[in-house]
Amino acid sequence: MTTRSAQTTGPVDRYFLRNGTACGFVLDFDGPAPPAERLAARVVRRAASHATLSSLPPPPGRYRWTSRQEPLRQDAHVRHVACCDDGAMTEAVRTLLDQPLPRPPHPPWDVRLLHVPGRPGFRIVYRVHHALQDGVGAAHTLLALLADRAAEGPRPHRAAPPTVAGALLAGRSCLAVLRPAKGWDVLRRAPSQRTRWVCADVPEPRVRELARRYGVTVNDVCLAGLAGALGRWHGTLRTTPHPHPAPKLPVLLPMSFRQDHQRYAPGTLTTVHRLTLPCHLSGLEQALRPVHRQTRALRGHRVRDASRLALRLLPAALGHRAAGAVLGERAAPLIVSSVTLPAGFTCFDGTLSAASLISDLCGGRLGYLSFTRAAGVVRCGLVHDAALPGASAVPALWREAVAGGAARP
Repeated sequence: MTTRSAQTTGPVDRYFLRNGTACGFVLDFDGPAPPAERLAARVVRRAASHATLSSLPPPPGRYRWTSRQEPLRQDAHVRHVACCDDGAMTEAVRTLLDQPLPRPPHPPWDVRLLHVPGRPGFRIVYRVHHALQDGVGAAHTLLALLADRAAEGPRPHRAAPPTVAGALLAGRSCLAVLRPAKGWDVLRRAPSQRTRWVCADVPEPRVRELARRYGVTVNDVCLAGLAGALGRWHGTLRTTPHPHPAPKLPVLLPMSFRQDHQRYAPGTLTTVHRLTLPCHLSGLEQALRPVHRQTRALRGHRVRDASRLALRLLPAALGHRAAGAVLGERAAPLIVSSVTLPAGFTCFDGTLSAASLISDLCGGRLGYLSFTRAAGVVRCGLVHDAALPGASAVPALWREAVAGGAARP
């Protein structure tokens, strides 16, 4: 096999290379499952035109990806799993999360087709090395690999100069994550190395109605509902007879700065900001106020652009250390992402019905949570380590928090 020089990794990419982390999507479709051979042929044929998907990780001690020159192999990247029922499909996702990505000489990405023979509906899981693509990059790429017709991916970031307040907020967040976060002891248990995935859905129109009612964003509603869900989950862990409100909880909020011309660009074009969830408050409306206050400042002062510029200007060695500190488990025990996929996405005439952004757990962190908007559904997906007791209930508790908020006059 011959290779040629490809892109250089950045400080965030090097963190993910060191931790071997993957990200991707779980996609649910209505309609009959496509023939596995036809899906594999489409994926590999289209992948050949995306240089990123022919990239091989740098060898130890190096920082530049190389490019595979031989054709991609279907059996290395696309596989089919027949399941006995829906529970087995969920278990197949859990199993996949504990499996490594393809290793050299094959580029680190794969696609799984999951379905129950004789029943309508199928699931496709796309995974890729996080140092090669972030969640938004993975979204653009999976659409290019799978969609019957060209589809617009997540809205690109429009770069703009940050305000002075935005630079100060970014700096304050960076300093905060350099200090160990005060958190819940249960979120700092030793990992069991057994991964679980669970999700719950709410109709997007219901969440939008709440956002309009309170003058906030859809993501604000999702975060406030999560604060309530985590607070209720924390309450189930108490052993004392007199309940106390759950403490506030710091979480890391990834923010993409991937611009229109970078839809398929390699690497992690994402920064993070530490946000405090008011888990001590009861009721969605009460939690919305502090959540919206924080996110409004992020948007209004263009904090992600301040972080984007800082990542570009930092010396390589300092950027590498900063990325490790910011993304490490000590900065915040949970990561909470959000992304939107386009309406009308079909694959072999199967219509997308729901989706979930996923990521491996790394650096000792026990949980990764995402809100994915697709096909008129907001899906709360949780990837968590089995060491977290009863954590699989959190998405359902989030659904109850949001549905309860929508039910109030």
